Amino acid sequence: MGSPALSPRPLLSALAAGATSLGCVLALSAAPASAAKPAPTSPTPMVLPTYSTSVVGISPQAAAKTTASGKTIRSLTMDNGKFYVGHGDYLENSGPTKVSTFDPVTRTFAESGLTAPTEEITTYRKINGKMYAPWTDPTGSATAKQGFSTNASGVWTNEYKAPAEHVYDVASLNGSDLWMVGSAKNVVGTKGGAAAYRSTNGGATWSLVSKDTSVTETGYERYYWAAALNGKMYMQAQGVTEDPPVRVFDGSRWTSLAMTPCHAVEARSVEVFKGLILCPNYLKGLIAFDGRKMTPVLPMTYGNVRDFDIPGDGYIYALAGHGIFRSADGLTWQGLAQTPDLAWSIGVHNGTIYLGQRLNATIVKLDGLNVNARTATTATTTCKKPRGC
Repeated sequence: MGSPALSPRPLLSALAAGATSLGCVLALSAAPASAAKPAPTSPTPMVLPTYSTSVVGISPQAAAKTTASGKTIRSLTMDNGKFYVGHGDYLENSGPTKVSTFDPVTRTFAESGLTAPTEEITTYRKINGKMYAPWTDPTGSATAKQGFSTNASGVWTNEYKAPAEHVYDVASLNGSDLWMVGSAKNVVGTKGGAAAYRSTNGGATWSLVSKDTSVTETGYERYYWAAALNGKMYMQAQGVTEDPPVRVFDGSRWTSLAMTPCHAVEARSVEVFKGLILCPNYLKGLIAFDGRKMTPVLPMTYGNVRDFDIPGDGYIYALAGHGIFRSADGLTWQGLAQTPDLAWSIGVHNGTIYLGQRLNATIVKLDGLNVNARTATTATTTCKKPRGC
């Protein structure tokens, strides 16, 4: 299909530009109507150390893409000692896209043998020890079923599962089911809308279980992420002009929450960690959402969180526009380093931070920083105000 008519990247820019403040705006006490109100202020960001970087590899698969944006390393997801490398460009239709890995020890790239029918692999998800690559923008027929690539069977295969237009994320509620979310195909009388599909029989058959669209459809309505937390599946559509609520499925019924914790338009910027959904909010910064309340934990001063990594060392790592952070609980964050130019994705292995870069198919590492040996001497940031920061 490869339609560039709508993409998450212009939406992300528009939301960020529309934010009334780039930092945590402190709550002001009530003042007389005649008094001039002081201008809102942003907190002074902590000073983060700067580290040099070294090139560790240039992905031949990303380098072979026909567009500059297609060469962007969009995700680094570790499995069995190797990073799966997300890359591609679904604005300019640079697919199909090879499923490939990078070995940080040997500094070599390898192909899985499978080419995914998608203009871009934005993210990889690991479910029950198996890898899944949602088809962000399928290259196939507009009438064909679409889905994801996976090694769930022991070898990498392409799975054509539902009448989706885009598949942005894959998730599981209980470990035995599978979900994929994105948007439905355009059919007569409809432009598709945000759509979530679920399979309860190992992926053999799929059902449309949730859909959101605008009263006057635009074709911009999509679910960009799905996250399972405490026995419930959460998702929220973007691009719906009436601001849809968070949709919640508890295994038997759907409910809704009238709030907007996440403005995420890429699944790689949404993660579940220590009983929290962590995601960017373009008015509040990084949000920790427990299914009931939203807690701002990193201010917008540091820019939008682009990517997360959970390497298994007890921490979650976040790559923001102006800083690299880690947290052991999702609420209190330790600043590690300033974000180098062009950094677009993050992966951590054996204490070393690896960064995928924009536009040049390159993976670098931070020199002089080993997070395994790092003590908690760097300033930390958290938000505990009742109204948030």
